Amino acid sequence: MKDHPTKDIIATISNNLLGKRIIVCITGSVGAVKSSELARLLIRHGAEVIPVMSSAACKIIHPDLIHWATGIKPITEITGEVEHVKYAGNTTTKADMMIIYPATANTLGKIANGIDDTVVTTFATTAIGEGIPLMIIPAMHYPMYQHPFVKENIKKIKSIGIEVSEPTIEEGKAKIPDPVAISERIIEFFCTGKILTGKKILITAGRTVEYIDPIRVVTNNSSGKMGKSIAKKALELGAEVEVVYGLGTEEMPTAATVTPVQTSEQMYAAVEQKIKNNKYDYIFCVAAVGDWIPINESTTKISTHSNKELTIKFRPSPKILDMIGRNKKDSTLIAFRAEHNLSEEALVEDAIKRMEKANSDIIATNDTGKKGSGFMSETNQMIFISKKREIYKTKLESKDEIARQLLLFVTKNK
Repeated sequence: MKDHPTKDIIATISNNLLGKRIIVCITGSVGAVKSSELARLLIRHGAEVIPVMSSAACKIIHPDLIHWATGIKPITEITGEVEHVKYAGNTTTKADMMIIYPATANTLGKIANGIDDTVVTTFATTAIGEGIPLMIIPAMHYPMYQHPFVKENIKKIKSIGIEVSEPTIEEGKAKIPDPVAISERIIEFFCTGKILTGKKILITAGRTVEYIDPIRVVTNNSSGKMGKSIAKKALELGAEVEVVYGLGTEEMPTAATVTPVQTSEQMYAAVEQKIKNNKYDYIFCVAAVGDWIPINESTTKISTHSNKELTIKFRPSPKILDMIGRNKKDSTLIAFRAEHNLSEEALVEDAIKRMEKANSDIIATNDTGKKGSGFMSETNQMIFISKKREIYKTKLESKDEIARQLLLFVTKNK
């Protein structure tokens, strides 16, 4: 790189990545057109970029462009130089991180199943075996992304600790995040580290149910996905995590301690007991707790033969959030608020009122009336507000990404 004009831009933005060697792999998605911009950004933050291109990627952008962008000829095949070992194996020249930007459905499938018949997948196999941090950024047509086996492949890849930065869904396509967002993620990885090490976190997640009779219940559509994402990301950042979990459809991370509950009163009692006997640094009230409880729960199944009409009277359920707000001591309390079809101004105003009433320190609110935002969806779009009226608005992102942004917001605004 020293003899190439690219040296003129090294660390011109920051030295956050100075001394870091990052392998940037490019596969045959049209998103490859953004890869040179990402490479230049990483260099401007101080990184040395080792480019790797699949044969399909070379049909979309010319290797000369990547050579210009990085100052290094891209690796397009494995030769006698055993490039995959040199940069991703157990050598003194191995990289500090490897990213695949963009990753096609084909590449995801091969990595998930241990196939390495392209230069990119051979690098991936070597990096995974060596334990080099790997970040994968998929890009493809949306129906391809929705294929159940593609989803399963992403799940398999994540299960071994690989970060998959899930795409933004726009115009019927699963688009890769822009280069600035990815460069910020990489800088966070190297500069933020395990920012929650030594911290203890309590999360309520999922939905509660209220029984009408032994078979029928009143409930809502919460899946537990958002709570799971927060638990997962908090664990990745070094926290000790406990979850009081209602009847969601998601499995919580195995490293989290989970207390299962069903009704709002059971969740109230479990949380009250935990905060009485433990000290938590952060408490996230993510669960969608039912607001109403049937006054007269039937001990037997209500027959439809003898009842042409059924009238049920309800009483308000106990407010878990308010109870925590009264008893949180030194804990930072993060409330969640779901509304439906409100203007952004009304959404923020409503959230601030609820935050003040609950004595919470931060509130995360979303409009479930927006497509892709809220219950059961894989994505969400939220607004975070602190007591000091710091406001952060996310884009429509995967719930894992929303959780990551929320945890960073919380640690900066506690």
